[in-house]
Amino acid sequence: MMGPSHAACGAAAWVALTADYRLHLEGISIPIGWGLLDVGDAGVLTGALVTAGAALLPDLDHPGGTVARSLPPLSTWLSRVVCRIAGGHRRGTHSLLGMAAFTGLAAAAQELGVPVEGFGRVWPLAAVMSVLLIALAVQSLAFLPARVAKFNWVAGIGLGAVVGLHPPAHEWWFPAAVGTGVVVHVLGDLVTTRGVHLLYPLRAPLPLPRSVYRNRSFVAVPLLGNAGSVAELALLAPVTLFALTGLWGALALVTGLAVA
Repeated sequence: MMGPSHAACGAAAWVALTADYRLHLEGISIPIGWGLLDVGDAGVLTGALVTAGAALLPDLDHPGGTVARSLPPLSTWLSRVVCRIAGGHRRGTHSLLGMAAFTGLAAAAQELGVPVEGFGRVWPLAAVMSVLLIALAVQSLAFLPARVAKFNWVAGIGLGAVVGLHPPAHEWWFPAAVGTGVVVHVLGDLVTTRGVHLLYPLRAPLPLPRSVYRNRSFVAVPLLGNAGSVAELALLAPVTLFALTGLWGALALVTGLAVA
């Protein structure tokens, strides 16, 4: 999958897990979300932004990808380091081990605090990291033209600061958001032609049909074909619509507007 598709799918997944209301359109009541994680209405909004950014994290293993180009030279250097540790693209960071590592790091960040001057408080490291994840999501979705793309970071940092001051209500919201985003990313790449090395660094096969394996270790169920295919774009439209609908519903509840 391409970067914007990963980000949109991450936001949609968070809405599905946390939203718990119905959208009323011309007499039709449409359920939005399963409400499995109670983060509050504001948490649906802010968590979706973080999850969209987290859904891009596994591509830190790709020095030529969207994430590596997002904040040069720091992001480029970090991507090269991660690529070497992960054994290349779609290996370590796209595996079960990688999903556990990202979620574990997020859980640790939830527990560590960072003093913030001027606010008279200590922010969890998760809140500071949220700023970067949201900025990454905004940059990937490219809300502004390339010639003023730096303003995407301004918007992302502003939104991230809001999350830092008003995080979702659930105590473990950050590892839940990061874990959700990373899992969604891996699943998205799993259904493309190249697939992912799901058991990295092991080469032992899963009890799956041989037809789903690529190059012995990569597992692929290529429902979407190549990354950036017409099928991916066709999937992206309803996923984005669902995410935007859910976010609009959450915004309406937060601001006291009617959800309609």
